[in-house]
Amino acid sequence: MASGPALGTALSPARRAHARVAALLLPLLTCQLAGLSAQELPSNGVNGFSLHPPYFNLAESTKITATATCGEDDTGRSVHDLYCKLVGGPVSGDPSQTIQGQYCDICSQGESDRAHPITNAIDGTERWWQSPPLSRSTEFNEVNVTLDLGQ
Repeated sequence: MASGPALGTALSPARRAHARVAALLLPLLTCQLAGLSAQELPSNGVNGFSLHPPYFNLAESTKITATATCGEDDTGRSVHDLYCKLVGGPVSGDPSQTIQGQYCDICSQGESDRAHPITNAIDGTERWWQSPPLSRSTEFNEVNVTLDLGQ
């Protein structure tokens, strides 16, 4: 059994240079073929790349439901519910809307600026869904949110 030179030394210097170039270009070519974008990241004088697949919100065009929502009764009619945000630190805003250091407000399905429907949870804005306050009933200690992905 004959032993040959090590794999790294079996190639001529020109072929080793071609192999290095191919090894560097293959990930970039794969990245382009996959439709991914590559972002160059500096790293102590060594250039590297980070892959970033396109972002999309899977929930954005789906159907979403909740078993209960702040400002709505069981039949979907508008009610006025007092809720308080659990925030830390100093509370900004109208001092008349603070209770024991917590920012509080009314939610009501009938008033667009005070409505917090479940669709707010997936619409891509800074609006939010608000569950009913526990002061209305302890049954709201558990609320189910269902996202139908259509599968």
